[in-house]
Amino acid sequence: MKPTLMLVFLIQLFPSQVLSLGEVLRFSSTPSTNNYVILNNPDFSGMETSFTICTWIRPRNNGNTVGVWFSYQVSSSDDNEITINNNPGSTWNCLFSDNLVSSATSLEFDVWSHYCDSWDFSTTTRRVYKNGEEVANKATTSGRKLQAGGVLVLGQDQNSRGGGFQASQAFSGDLYNLVVLDKTLSSEEISDLYSKGRCGELDPDLSDNVVLDWLDFLYAQRNGDVTIERGTCSQWELVRGILNEELLEHLINHHQFN
Repeated sequence: MKPTLMLVFLIQLFPSQVLSLGEVLRFSSTPSTNNYVILNNPDFSGMETSFTICTWIRPRNNGNTVGVWFSYQVSSSDDNEITINNNPGSTWNCLFSDNLVSSATSLEFDVWSHYCDSWDFSTTTRRVYKNGEEVANKATTSGRKLQAGGVLVLGQDQNSRGGGFQASQAFSGDLYNLVVLDKTLSSEEISDLYSKGRCGELDPDLSDNVVLDWLDFLYAQRNGDVTIERGTCSQWELVRGILNEELLEHLINHHQFN
């Protein structure tokens, strides 16, 4: 079966999934407080004791020493529940207002990297993974849980709930396949996700743990110079991003495209 015909067939079956695969969120290379994506009150109630955040990210140098691409804040104070920043020297991870700083988490400019951040209440441990490998970890305060009812912003640091942005903290670059789960993924699961490549998809067995998927971010409110751009995944990579090999074989055997 020709890839083009399979893609047409899949668009008929899964229109939103196919058309969104490969699309990246691009944040302007010119720092501005106007450039961000916002989700008000995402349902993080199931994440109070565990979560994992994973994305493909390609940061660009906009002259800032701080570029916050993920910020989740509940209170009106300056304390974020979760903040993840891209820094040329080290990517710092702030959870419950406590920073984890390590040069091992640093991301290269203009290069796609896979980044995951996980936390577990029972072990009071957060872990950072880069390109499938754990590169840093740190303990959190015992008894502290993630609070729900907040605001999630991509591309800016929230110095007040849903605002207080600074151009000097704006993120520039691309995000792709960002996913938020209410489970602490194992190192094997994260390594497997990375090994599938940028055009791969999350294991279907984890679908019940997805709190926010890539479509949620693509359809979220965009402000300023944040655009949706077509990525570089091939037609077959788009197909494999939706269907596993067994289902592909089934479709090929039962639909005679030549």
